[in-house]
Amino acid sequence: MNHTLQPLPGSPGCIICDNDGSNPRSLKLRLLWDEAARRVHIPCQPDESWCGYSSIVHGGVIASVLDEAMAWAVKQSTGDWAFTAECLLRFKRPVSPGGTYTVIAGVDEVHKRKITAHADFLDPDGKVAVEASATFLPAKGRALPRRADGIEA
Repeated sequence: MNHTLQPLPGSPGCIICDNDGSNPRSLKLRLLWDEAARRVHIPCQPDESWCGYSSIVHGGVIASVLDEAMAWAVKQSTGDWAFTAECLLRFKRPVSPGGTYTVIAGVDEVHKRKITAHADFLDPDGKVAVEASATFLPAKGRALPRRADGIEA
């Protein structure tokens, strides 16, 4: 089934999705929302600057992108931000610079005190290179995106 992907705004200053250029070190990844499937999509093309070892993308960078995708899936699904309380990653195959990868994330369950989510880092062939699951705690208005000047909005 072909779903329409709508752009999400990103956050000023974010290391993953800075949307206004205020963080020169940001990966500046585009966030897309599939309303029908209730999934966040993040297309990405890692380059050598993402690597720890030669020609292998750093696991911490991958973890950050997966966490960002799940956080936005939670935001879109619940209407509010949430804090990552726990995240489990399984690295199934190396991620190499130069390829076009896609991260897809969604929410599994929403409870009053916790939200569970999952994400996959898909390789150029659509195979899962890294999978993640996480538990989030609702922020209940305590988390606000930063403004371009670094002050909370």
